[in-house]
Amino acid sequence: MKWPLVAALWVAPAWAESPAPAPTTPSAASKEGDISNLAESASSRHQLDSSLDNDSEEAPPEFTIGPTEPVAPGERRWVRKFERADLTSYFAEGELAKAKAAYDRGRYRVARQLLETQEATPPVRYLRAMSALRMGQWLTGAEELAALAEAHPPLRDYCHFESARAYERMRKWTEAIQQYAAVSPGARRYEEARFGMAYILEKKKQDYAGAVAALTPIVQTESPKPNNPAQAEAWLTIARLARYQADYNGEHRAHLAVWALHPFSKEVSAAVKGLRDLPYVPKWKVARAETLLSLHHNREALDLLEKLLPKMELPDPLACRAQFAYGTAWRKERKHSLAIRALRPVIEQCQDAALRPRALYVLGYSESVVEPESSIGTYLKLAQEYPQHAYADDALFYAAHKALERGEKAAAMGYLDRLIAHYPTSNFASEALFQRFWVYRAEGQSDAALEALSRIEALQGMGSTHESVQRARYWRSRTLLTLGRAEEAHSLMERVAAEGAATWYGLLARSRLTHEAPERARAITTRLKTPTSPTEVWPLDAGNLAQDPHFLTGIELMRLEHREAPAELLAVDRRGRNEESIRLLFHILHTSGYERYARSIAWALRREGLAAPTEAETRLIYSAAYPHSFRDLVVRHSRAARVNPDLMQALIREESAFNPNARSPTGALGLAQLMPQTAFAVARQLNVPLDTSTALLQPHENIRLGSAYLGSLQRRFAGNPAYAVASYNAGPGAVDRWLSRFPDAELDEWVEQIPVEETRHYVKRVLGSAATYQLLYASGPFPTLAFGERGSNNAGSR
Repeated sequence: MKWPLVAALWVAPAWAESPAPAPTTPSAASKEGDISNLAESASSRHQLDSSLDNDSEEAPPEFTIGPTEPVAPGERRWVRKFERADLTSYFAEGELAKAKAAYDRGRYRVARQLLETQEATPPVRYLRAMSALRMGQWLTGAEELAALAEAHPPLRDYCHFESARAYERMRKWTEAIQQYAAVSPGARRYEEARFGMAYILEKKKQDYAGAVAALTPIVQTESPKPNNPAQAEAWLTIARLARYQADYNGEHRAHLAVWALHPFSKEVSAAVKGLRDLPYVPKWKVARAETLLSLHHNREALDLLEKLLPKMELPDPLACRAQFAYGTAWRKERKHSLAIRALRPVIEQCQDAALRPRALYVLGYSESVVEPESSIGTYLKLAQEYPQHAYADDALFYAAHKALERGEKAAAMGYLDRLIAHYPTSNFASEALFQRFWVYRAEGQSDAALEALSRIEALQGMGSTHESVQRARYWRSRTLLTLGRAEEAHSLMERVAAEGAATWYGLLARSRLTHEAPERARAITTRLKTPTSPTEVWPLDAGNLAQDPHFLTGIELMRLEHREAPAELLAVDRRGRNEESIRLLFHILHTSGYERYARSIAWALRREGLAAPTEAETRLIYSAAYPHSFRDLVVRHSRAARVNPDLMQALIREESAFNPNARSPTGALGLAQLMPQTAFAVARQLNVPLDTSTALLQPHENIRLGSAYLGSLQRRFAGNPAYAVASYNAGPGAVDRWLSRFPDAELDEWVEQIPVEETRHYVKRVLGSAATYQLLYASGPFPTLAFGERGSNNAGSR
C-alpha cells in the first residue's frame, strides 16, 4: 500500500498553512453583518462581465498549449512523475479489500473491526471513522475525523465537514460550528459548510448577526455569478435574518439583491413578495439590467434601461454604468448605430478607469461595422490611453485591420509593429505577424513574408498555439510553391496534413497534396486511417498540478473509492497548466471510468489545441471531445437535406456543444443555434408546423430545420461547404459581398480574408471538426476541398 504518495506531493497552499478560523461570535459578526453595506457593496460592483464586450462566443483560454517537440525518454526531467499505479485503490487486496467490501454492503461494524487490525494509515483511519458514523457512533467518528483533518491535509476539508455534521447530530453546536468554520475557502464543501454554520447560529443559538457573517463569504465575490443558486439562497436567508434583527433596510436590500443579481432563481418570487410596496432603487435596477445582459436577455435589459436613463445624468457613476450597459445591449443586438449613439457620451463624459476602456472597445467594434474610419481613432485612443489594459493589443490589431481595409498600409504596419514590440507574448502577437505576412505576400516580398512566418513559429506564451503554428507552416508551404521550391513545400504540407489532421489547415494541406502530389496524399491518408500502435500512456508529469489542493484531494478520494473524486478533480484550476498536466487529468478520469467528466477535459484540450489524433492516446482524447451526440437525428435529417452528416454534426458541436437549451447573446436557440425568424422561414418552406420559438429547444425540430437551412445554403453556393458554412453564420448576403470583393481569391485565400473575425474562425472550426469526425469514425472517404482555378470561386468538396 502506497498511501504516502499524495501526502508527499502535498504542497500546502496559503490557506492550508493558516490557522483555522475562529468560530463566529456575535460581536465580530455585528461588524461584518452590516447587511445594508454588504448589499450596497454588491450593487456597486459591475455585473456586466467583460466577456460580453465583443461578439466572440468562444470561451476564454483556460491554459496554454503550444507545439512541443518530442523528448527522448532518457532526457526527460520530471516535475511530479505520475504512474498508473498511483491510482490504485488503498483497499485493493487482503484484509483492506474485505473491510471495504463490508463497508459497501452496509456491514459497518465488521468493516471497523477488520480495520482495527490494520496499520493506522490515513486511509484506514478515514474509513474507520466513517464506519463509526454509519453505525451511529457520532462522537467516536467526529473526534477521529477531526484528528485526521489535522494530520492528513488532502482529506482535511472532507474530515472537518463530516465531523461537523456528526457534532450537529449530537447537538454539540459549538463543536459543529468550529468544524464547519475550519473548512477552507475554495474547498468544494465550503458553501455547504457556511450554510451549516448559519443554520446552527440562527436556529439553535439565535445569533442572527453571526449567521449573516457565516453567509457573507458566499455573497461577497469579485465577479458576478448570476447562475449560482447558493448565492441566491444566501441572499434570501440574509433577508430573513435582517428581519429577525428588525433591520428592515437590510432586509429590503437583500431582497433587491436576489431580484437584481439572480433574476431567474427559484428564490426570486419570494424576494419580489418581500419587496411589495417598497421602492426598487435605481442602483439595483442597473444591476438587474447588467445581469439580464450577462444572461443574454437583451430586450428585457433594454426595456429596463430605457425607463431608467431619462432620469439619470452623466457623468454620475451610476448613469455611466447604465449608459454603457445600454450601448452594450444594442451592440449585442447588432444595432450598431444605436450602440454608437449610446456609447460616445460615455467616452466623452465618464472617467471610471475600469469602465472607460471597455466602452472604447465596444464603441470601436460597433464603429468598425458602420463607421470604419471612426473605429481606427477609437481603437488607437484605447491603446494610447490604457497601454496596460488587456484590450490594448486587441485595439492595435483592429486599428491595423481597418487601416488596411482603407488602403492605409504604412499606418497599419506601424500599428502592427507597436503591437509586436510591446505585447510579444499576447494572444494577438501571432495575428499581427500573420497580418504582416499577408501584406508582404500581396506585395511579392517573399523573403519578408517567410521571415514573418518564422517569427510566428518562434513565439512563446499565449501567442503560440497549435493552430497559429499550423497556419504559419501551411502558408509557408504555399509561399515556397510560388518560389518553385515544390519538394520543400510538399514536405512541409505533408507535415501540416499529419500534425494538423483535425484542423482547417490540415484539411487544406491534404486537399492541396491530393491535387499537386497525390502519392504523398495517399500516404498521409493511410497513416491517418491507421494510427500508430498503442503506446503506454503512463507515466505522465503532473507538473504544477501537484500543488493544486483539488488535484491532491481528488487523487486521494479516487484511491479511497469515494464517489466525489471526479467532481473534485474537475474543480482543479486549469489556468497556467501545460498540455501534459491536462492530459493527465483526462486519463485519470477516463481510466477510472468517469467518462462524462473526462469528456469535459477532452473538450477543453481540443479547444486550446492538441496534437493530431495520429497516436492512439490522442485519438482517445479526440473521441471524447467529438462525440456522436444526437447522431440518429443528425443522420436522418441531414441526409434528407442532402447535407453530409459529419458536416452537420460538426456544425452542431461548434454552435452549441450539443446543449439543446443553448441560447446565444443574439437570441439564436438550440442545438443548431437557429435565429427564430430564420427557423420560421425554413419551416414554411418545408410546410412543417412551428408554433413558437421555444419549439427550437426540441432536438428533433432544431436539427431538422438546421439541416434544411444548411442544405439550402449549399445548393445556393454550388455545394461549396466553406461558403455555405460562412452563410450559416453571417448570412448569404454577406458571403455574396465577400465573393464580389475578392473575385480572384482561391478558397484558402478567401477564407483568410473574410472581414468578420467571428465568421472567419467559425468556418475554420466547423470544417476542421467535420474532417475530424470523418477521421475518427471512418464514416466515409476522407474529404478534400476541390480548389478551383484562381478567380472561379466555385471550389466545392469531394
